[in-house]
Amino acid sequence: MHNTSEHAIHTILVGQSGGPTTAINASLAGIIRAAHDQGLRVLGMRNGIQGFLEDNVIDLIEALELEKPKLGALKQAGTNPGEKNLQLLRKTPSSWLGSCRFKLPELADNSESTAVSPIYQQIDTQLKKYQVDAVLYIGGNDSMDTTDKLSRYFAQVKSAVRVVGVPKTIDNDLEGTDHTPGFGSAARFVASVTAELTRDGGVYNTKNVTFIEAMGRDAGWLTAAGTLAQDICGTAPDFVLLPEVPLDEHALISVIEQRLREKNNVIVVVSEGVHHADGSFLFNAKSIAVDTFGHLAAQSGTAQYLSQLAKDQLGVKSRGIELNTLQRCASHAASKVDLDEAEALGAAGVKAVLQGKTGVMVGVHRISNEPYTTEIRTTPVADVANKVKLVPREMISKDGFNVTDATLTYLRPLVAGMEEPVSVDGLPRFLAELS
Repeated sequence: MHNTSEHAIHTILVGQSGGPTTAINASLAGIIRAAHDQGLRVLGMRNGIQGFLEDNVIDLIEALELEKPKLGALKQAGTNPGEKNLQLLRKTPSSWLGSCRFKLPELADNSESTAVSPIYQQIDTQLKKYQVDAVLYIGGNDSMDTTDKLSRYFAQVKSAVRVVGVPKTIDNDLEGTDHTPGFGSAARFVASVTAELTRDGGVYNTKNVTFIEAMGRDAGWLTAAGTLAQDICGTAPDFVLLPEVPLDEHALISVIEQRLREKNNVIVVVSEGVHHADGSFLFNAKSIAVDTFGHLAAQSGTAQYLSQLAKDQLGVKSRGIELNTLQRCASHAASKVDLDEAEALGAAGVKAVLQGKTGVMVGVHRISNEPYTTEIRTTPVADVANKVKLVPREMISKDGFNVTDATLTYLRPLVAGMEEPVSVDGLPRFLAELS
């Protein structure tokens, strides 16, 4: 599904879903700005598709106090409260509209089964109530599943409503895009913290091992970003453990022991999703609940497990440090490239629906590394939904305990540039929460 028949767009509905990121609101700002510049009405779902089903909808033009666009008028944040609010929104972490993890029912390949689905009927009724012509959904793998189902449903019932996905996830595991908004800023944070912990761990003349746990259930992109610490402090992590390569605990302890003969301070960056050859996690997964998409709802404990293993088997001081949700909300470490691209993808989503496209996701496609050059393209969302983009084997060292130079080449442009916050009295300011 790429294009729909001619149908004028007057009202756009936008939602955010899944885990938040530092850049997800930049995409929202891009959508609102682009749609407002075209004189469109922009509505927001509160708490994603789940909130929309509960009739929790807000007029974003009114909420942000945006003025009607004037031909030839300059946007000046100092005199225009709406422009100031848009700038604050771009720099505000987490999902301003709220989020959800709500899985729509499966669709059959014919209209008869969808005609009796109460949830899809309810969505259709809600869209007609608000006179919505297009839906933009900002999210990751599971959100693209929602986007795909909505677009297929509308095609089956011959609805003119267009649906476009706008990517986000710090995990960087979406197909259809070179990288995802949110990843660059999270990668910058992981690299910075890894460098800081590297320096901290080296102050004493004693043997110690530090395990730094980064997010990444299935893909190790964010963990790999820890190796950028070498650009910051001159020292790369000793080992980088990704879920793409099964972990042999005995082999790991052996290489750590060897490294401790050479130096005092050993740094290991490890993904939360690292597992054994049989697929079992290092922590007790049975004790952790799963969400509506069947994913572990709180996957952590890998660093602590390995830290205790090092203490027991090597008799050295060891720490397990879990970065947890700090990775996705650390706006003080935001990458300017990340926020710029996130906002551009939001605007591209508006452009796509105005061009008649539906059932697609907008994405970044890299043209060159030096200079870093990209372009935005659309990909059928059906080719993206429920798929996971793993770190390719050529980016991982042969022994599986580190990454290659190809990873650094891929990562460096994405963490470039620091976004200056909107500040008052030296402290950053965020956009106020929606009441």
